Amino acid sequence: MSFREPWTITAYSNKTARDVAAILTKNRIGSLIVIDKDNTPIGIITESDLVKRVCLENYNADKVLVEEIMSSPLITVMTFDSVDTASRVMLSNKIKRLPVLEADNRISGIISVTDIAYHLAKILLDDYNRHRSLKKILEMNDVSN
Repeated sequence: MSFREPWTITAYSNKTARDVAAILTKNRIGSLIVIDKDNTPIGIITESDLVKRVCLENYNADKVLVEEIMSSPLITVMTFDSVDTASRVMLSNKIKRLPVLEADNRISGIISVTDIAYHLAKILLDDYNRHRSLKKILEMNDVSN
């Protein structure tokens, strides 16, 4: 999971697609979690949502409200779920970003496809280095025998 604090935007606050685009661009992020007045996560807006639901429809970004473009209901995993569980949820729902919640429904973070790819790349590199080290040890044993 990324170590950045997830950005949120409040639903039913007259915030628009333009506001979302400005936040995404300014903070160099790919998504915002939409929360209600009680800080409960209720949806997500991604760059893809902006493209599909505003740009391609040729809507005025100043007139499209957050709740009109958010993806809802929000698909999530819990902090105690495994990376395997998160990747299965992402694959089955065809999503690239997945909010991670604490037991009390607070947002802990967002896991992305990039986060998972980075995690798997580290595992593969560690395995490769272990294999190379073992191979050298075995080769030294063969030479000494």
